Amino acid sequence: MRKLSLSLAIAALVACGGDGGTGPAVTRNSPGTGTSTMRVTADIDASSVLGGFQTDYDVSLRDGLGNPISGATVTITNASLGALTLVETPSGSGDYFNTKLSFPPGDFRLSVTRGTDNVRDVILGGPGVHTITAPANGSVATAGQPLLVTWTVPSKAKAAEIETRDFGPIGIADAGSYTILGANNRANADQRVEVRRYNEVEIAGGLPGSRLRVTVENTAEPINVR
Repeated sequence: MRKLSLSLAIAALVACGGDGGTGPAVTRNSPGTGTSTMRVTADIDASSVLGGFQTDYDVSLRDGLGNPISGATVTITNASLGALTLVETPSGSGDYFNTKLSFPPGDFRLSVTRGTDNVRDVILGGPGVHTITAPANGSVATAGQPLLVTWTVPSKAKAAEIETRDFGPIGIADAGSYTILGANNRANADQRVEVRRYNEVEIAGGLPGSRLRVTVENTAEPINVR
């Protein structure tokens, strides 16, 4: 009975889309269900701003012919964020948007309804906010020498990406470190290092190509490469 109760509790946490787990984010993904009558392209994009993060929530709805689907109810739910309703912007476009000056921990649930058309209970594991631990803001690096980039991994993302003003972007594993070769580490007094981490789930109840993706970007700058 104790094992059964524990299993049910874990299942309930996953179902609510906000367990805040530290294991691989993809293990908490769920494709959901739906009527397979809408192509749903959804993005949660978090980028660092002064003192925190800005997160944009975008969902594009199209029918099988590529026409906009207007007048839908689009909701993204997160344990910390609550239920966030996206507004069609502009009216009639089939594009739905909202933005927040924060990025919540935990997982995300997407639901879309327009009349009898729906996509429900799509769950996307949140990778959490990472911190670039090297190079540090304001540090000095040697041009032509390998540059080690390291970052925290709160919940392993499906993949990561690194980019500087002179290199990339290049897709890599979310392993917490990557070395930029010396040939790609050019002199630049105002260098910037960006690390993006993302997770993605294909939406089972949508038309082919439907997916929900979350991307978290953080930067280290300026880096004086000389």
